[in-house]
Amino acid sequence: MATITTRIREAAPRNSELLAVLSETDHAPPALEHQRHYIGDLNNELSTTQKRIAALDKQRVKEFKEHKKYRDSVMRRFSYRVSGKIDKFEARAEKEEKEYFAVLQEERQAKEQEENLRNLRSKALEVQTDLEAEVNRHAEAQQQLDGLYDSIFQGPTPAFPDEDCSERNAEDALQAYHNSRVAMETELQVIRLLTEAKGRLFSALNYTEDALSHSRMDMFGGGTFSDMMERNCLDNAENQVGQMLSLVRQAQRMSQNVQDLPTVNIAHGSLMSDVFFDNIFTDMAFHDKIKDSQAGLYRARNALLDQLALAKSRCGEAEQETNVHAAALKTAREELQKARERIFSRIANSNANAQATFADEPPPY
Repeated sequence: MATITTRIREAAPRNSELLAVLSETDHAPPALEHQRHYIGDLNNELSTTQKRIAALDKQRVKEFKEHKKYRDSVMRRFSYRVSGKIDKFEARAEKEEKEYFAVLQEERQAKEQEENLRNLRSKALEVQTDLEAEVNRHAEAQQQLDGLYDSIFQGPTPAFPDEDCSERNAEDALQAYHNSRVAMETELQVIRLLTEAKGRLFSALNYTEDALSHSRMDMFGGGTFSDMMERNCLDNAENQVGQMLSLVRQAQRMSQNVQDLPTVNIAHGSLMSDVFFDNIFTDMAFHDKIKDSQAGLYRARNALLDQLALAKSRCGEAEQETNVHAAALKTAREELQKARERIFSRIANSNANAQATFADEPPPY
């Protein structure tokens, strides 16, 4: 029968190999836990968005009927004109038009948000698949390592308190590493979300700059085309702001440290004022509203950049802490190995001494 020392010597290469696999994949279990939480959050938001789209679709159909009734009714317009209440008709028509286009724009934004959430979830599921493979690799290595130890340490080891103490230290070190890794993964996810939100916000700023350009042309006689391009840019800017805010809300659910951004209000055009009452004064007034929208976006941009910088700082601190705990875990596992090796050595020496003593004793006759 092979001695314990021989068994330890034979098991040493495999032990080192399994410890290396564990070190490479220690990040996977907490990262997978975090990723599943993130995907669950995306699924909840996607479900909420889909319900909102269904409600908006019903509202859009209703508003379109009202809008069409005033837009296409020649007789209704004529009767209001005959009664001297044409202003009342136009006010009602403008109201119905605003309500219809507001719902239309809101539904379009919701659908684009749904598409954005689907893309985020698709990418998150790919990351989850990779992490699941790493977790399986980690679990398999841990199982094999446990089997290797069980083949050497049979049952409890109350006679070896040093080994038990080292084992508890290794377990505590693993838990500390797990906690710090979760904190770091959380901040990494916050950084990814805020970085995406920053891209949406900068896109909104570009759209408002384009809207200002078309607005300047409108003031100098750009006409209906400039009005249409101006409103299209503002609609696109509002859509980008909506997606930006959605990403920030996701980041806030990941970390309570993420603060709200300043309120951003994107200016809206009006078909009545742009077409029926279009003049230099209304154009100048609306140009100022677009500038106010741009100023609000700049305030939000500065706040978002601050939040992103803070998230990166927190992530850096969490990474440093994770590295400290990773080193402590490595040391604790090495110490556990040494403790077990010392036990094996004592047992081997004890057996050798006993055999030597037995060989030196005189024969019993």
